[in-house]
Amino acid sequence: MVDSHAVPIDVAALASMLGGDKSLVDMILKTFRAEIKADIAALTELSHGNDPEPIRALAHRLKGTCSNAKAMPMSDAAKALQAAMAAGDMSAAQQLISDLEACRNELEQYLSAQGA
Repeated sequence: MVDSHAVPIDVAALASMLGGDKSLVDMILKTFRAEIKADIAALTELSHGNDPEPIRALAHRLKGTCSNAKAMPMSDAAKALQAAMAAGDMSAAQQLISDLEACRNELEQYLSAQGA
C-alpha cells in the first residue's frame, strides 16, 4: 500500500549525501528515474511468468536503489514485493507492481513540480 502522505523522495537528503553538488544530484536523479522505469517494466514482464525468484531479486535491488536515492515510499513498496515473492505469493505480484508504478508516478509528479 502506498503512503499518500510521505514525500516521494527526499531531495535535500540526497543532496546532502552528495555534498550539495547540484549537478551531481541532477545526474543521479536522471539515472535513477530511467532505471526505476526500466525495472518496473521488467517486473511487469516477469509477473506474467510463474517464478517469484527473479521478481524477488529485482525487487531487492530496486529496494536498495530507492533507499540510496532517498525515495523511501518506493523503497517500502519494493520491500513489500520482495517479501511477497520470498514467500512465493505470485498472486500478489501484479498489485504490488502496480503500487510501485503508482509510487513512480508520484515521484515523477513531485520532481516535475520541484523543477527537477
